[in-house]
Amino acid sequence: MERHKVLIISEHESDHLLLSACLERARPARFDLVSVDSIERPLEALMDPEVDAVIMAHGPQSEYLLRLAQKNDASASLLLLLDKADDDVTARLREYGAQDYLVRGQLQDALVHRILDYNIQLKQTREQVRLLSNRDTLTGALNRVGFRAHLERAMDRSERYGFKTALLYINLDRFSNINDHYGEADGDLMIKSISRRLINKMRSTDSIARLGGDEFAVVLEDVSSPADVELIAGKMLKSIAAPMILSEQQVAVEASIGASIFPEDSRDFSELVDCARSAMQQAKTVGGGKFILYSDRISFDIGGPNSLAAELRNAVRKNQFELHYQPRVDLANGELVGVEALLRWNHPERGLVTPGEFLAACEDMGLMKTIGYQVIQHACGAQVWLHQQGISDVDVAVNISFSQIQDERFVSIVKDIVARSGADPRFLEFELTESIILKCPVAIKTRMDELRELGISFSLDDFGTGFSQLSHLTELPISALKIDACFVRDIPGNDHQEAVCTMIIEMAHRLGMTVVAEGAESHEQIAFLREHNCQQVQGFFYSPAVPLQKMPRFVEQLRQKRKDRLFS
Repeated sequence: MERHKVLIISEHESDHLLLSACLERARPARFDLVSVDSIERPLEALMDPEVDAVIMAHGPQSEYLLRLAQKNDASASLLLLLDKADDDVTARLREYGAQDYLVRGQLQDALVHRILDYNIQLKQTREQVRLLSNRDTLTGALNRVGFRAHLERAMDRSERYGFKTALLYINLDRFSNINDHYGEADGDLMIKSISRRLINKMRSTDSIARLGGDEFAVVLEDVSSPADVELIAGKMLKSIAAPMILSEQQVAVEASIGASIFPEDSRDFSELVDCARSAMQQAKTVGGGKFILYSDRISFDIGGPNSLAAELRNAVRKNQFELHYQPRVDLANGELVGVEALLRWNHPERGLVTPGEFLAACEDMGLMKTIGYQVIQHACGAQVWLHQQGISDVDVAVNISFSQIQDERFVSIVKDIVARSGADPRFLEFELTESIILKCPVAIKTRMDELRELGISFSLDDFGTGFSQLSHLTELPISALKIDACFVRDIPGNDHQEAVCTMIIEMAHRLGMTVVAEGAESHEQIAFLREHNCQQVQGFFYSPAVPLQKMPRFVEQLRQKRKDRLFS
């Protein structure tokens, strides 16, 4: 039988004797009695988590003690001990938080036991309801109501004891794609899994709340420096990005995290949250999967006329985006065999802006489909122009986003663009990453098969950087593998990178695929790749991405270098 601790507060010894004897006669035995004639430290006594009920003799201090308990949300049931029943008195005292009352002279065992049992059970039920009302039903984390109460208490403790509290605002990048393609049940499964991953990276003093569909907040109490906050956030980002299984498929998402610190950034609850959320939005604009600590320099305005969102919409309307093209060179003969179209934003004030600063925001705003079709149109036009300049048999590669290829109209629009531009689809190449394929492999394979019938080829970009599934190489119509620049950066000399490069090259050859190394910058890298039969490279060793009009000059320079080698 569960035992309950009962505190009796009365200056009359007779109250203690009568109640003590009454509670001791309870069968089964379930009450443990604690008696005091006065309370020197009332808040500690009333807030003691081990006390289940308090029987308090009515007197001059009753209202004060009840108000104190009510203000601090005491967990124990509060009962008054009166000389006689008085409706006016009991009504007033109940307003201050008293649950029930007992009357001296009417302390019959069964009545006292029943009143205590009822009020303790009622208080426990109310406490359970309160806890549930503060919790997210899916993850068990705090909800918005519980989060506010917890963060405010953490801010009070920080103020009282002189330490710093950090708030992390976490948003999953493009989570809506998961619900769209796997369904809400799998989306909920991912949310629960990510909640558990975040909890595993938290300290015992930290707490987590789910603020909405794919948004979380983590309160970090007693942090010594911004570096500590960044370290914890980094671990969380890495944990979130690890793949998980949904509907028997491997799926991965990233997150953006912003942080603010109390009291440096603000002493106000709403402002502190706004600072963390603003930093999170800033993290999204630099590519997602990032952490940013709030500072006064951050001025990301979601809806203002000068916001990134407003500028991007204006850029789409005014066609401020343009393509630069990075050459792809055949290592066997030194000839140009392809170019990769890379997007640039020709900002009227900032000049050329690289895609890492705006692509994630475009994806979140739903602009990528529009921009993506513009890119394909420009790339087709570039292929036609190169042919007119006498540069034939050169592939033009275009990076395809998930929002593009999932569009039901994608194939028909590409067909229309190719037909209108007069481009040869045999020299049009679409680059996909494994992270895109993992999101919806069945539907994407269907799209790829339809486009392959037109003559368009496909390459797998950033191969080896994620959790590669070799089945993609055999099931999908992929004709080229691209070795990510991170595996080329330190070769020769780095045994691990050398092993990865040679493995990918050998595998591509065995599968009958072309292999392309990205990020080649030095003569030593080129020599290593040529020695190990890598067929094509792109990188600064040959050329950065340049405007299309400079490509004929580049081709002429390649021809001149070949002549020089022949006659040297």
